[in-house]
Amino acid sequence: MFSQTTDYAIRAAIDIATRQDDRPVLASELAASLDIPQHYLSKILQQLVRAGVLQSTRGRRGGFVLSRPAAKIRLREVVAPFENLRKCEECILGQPICSSAGACPLHDFWKLVRETYLKELDTRTLGDLATHQLKRLRAMDSAVLKQLPHAPGRATLKLPPRPRRVRA
Repeated sequence: MFSQTTDYAIRAAIDIATRQDDRPVLASELAASLDIPQHYLSKILQQLVRAGVLQSTRGRRGGFVLSRPAAKIRLREVVAPFENLRKCEECILGQPICSSAGACPLHDFWKLVRETYLKELDTRTLGDLATHQLKRLRAMDSAVLKQLPHAPGRATLKLPPRPRRVRA
């Protein structure tokens, strides 16, 4: 449902929100931990700065941080810079006139989907997503977790050291 750019923006925002030290995160660090091309991610992060989701600082101790607590950032704020949410208002079949009076065959279905989608974007916060992601990662078996090396929030987890093999 989301474009790849929006997916990257959400993943990066979740990753920043899960970090507990409030230290600015470099774009290169995020790109490596999420396996996203750095140049592409840098542009996405700058758009999130312009949208007021992130703040950036240049220099030696620079990087990106959330502009306010994750619980106060709505998912819509992360998605809106990359998705044309007004497109949701258009007829799903592309008809120029589609309303309750002159509805297309999918009008009622699309209305329900659109309302649910927009409601979720307005009610879910970055804090909700970050909390859910950390719970999900902590509940995973270490073998499964190894299969997700680039999951948002993974850098935050304090993973137990791998057992050493004893050579005979």
